[in-house]
Amino acid sequence: MDALTDGAPVGRGLARVPFRVRVMIALAVTSLIPMLVAFYLLFLDILGFTAGGTLSLLAVSTVVLMLSGAIVIWDLSREADRMSQQWRALSLTDELTGTYNRRYCMTRLQQEIARAGRHHHPLCVVLLDVDHFKEVNDQHGHAVGDQVLKELCRVIIAHSRIESGLCRYGGDEFAVILPETGWTGALVYADRIRATVGRTVFPHGKRVTISVGVAAFPDDATDADALFRAADASLYAAKAAGRNTVGAG
Repeated sequence: MDALTDGAPVGRGLARVPFRVRVMIALAVTSLIPMLVAFYLLFLDILGFTAGGTLSLLAVSTVVLMLSGAIVIWDLSREADRMSQQWRALSLTDELTGTYNRRYCMTRLQQEIARAGRHHHPLCVVLLDVDHFKEVNDQHGHAVGDQVLKELCRVIIAHSRIESGLCRYGGDEFAVILPETGWTGALVYADRIRATVGRTVFPHGKRVTISVGVAAFPDDATDADALFRAADASLYAAKAAGRNTVGAG
């Protein structure tokens, strides 16, 4: 996801240096102070001034300090890296469903479009939402509505390729990115998901249906925003046709 940090100001260049590297640099700079003192005492000893056992004690303590500090800071840096990865994952995922969020979706789609255009490979986007989802919330409450969305995601993921990216685009609307998939394959996938969801009994004891829209790169659009608009138009066509179907675009 490096694309998310592209275009950062030059003044923030240091932030691009891995945290562990910055910590070790700081440790090395900090260690210069006792090292300079040690060299100063050594210089006094060479000139004949009495340094006694101070030089040996300082040398040993400096080595111990540097090793101890290195171990502690290395461990802290590993923990900081782990926390950074967790926060990064949270910034790209939907809190409710655990799927990717809209931010990830657009960035991933831009990357896939660039790759598909470079290698002349097919790419499709599937956009779907729950039919009459407002009625589910009104009749059964938002807690049940949340459970319906979680179950919907589980069903979609269970019937999708691992490389397909499921994203919550907003509300009850979800997007699936299908790399290496042409128009015909995307239609087959979309209808299979629609049929599978329709056969599923959801947490409130009832079935729900979905409407689905499909758009293909580069036939329908050549950039991420336009491709989503094309998929949205296809989704609107599905709803206009009576819902629980795949839009014709």
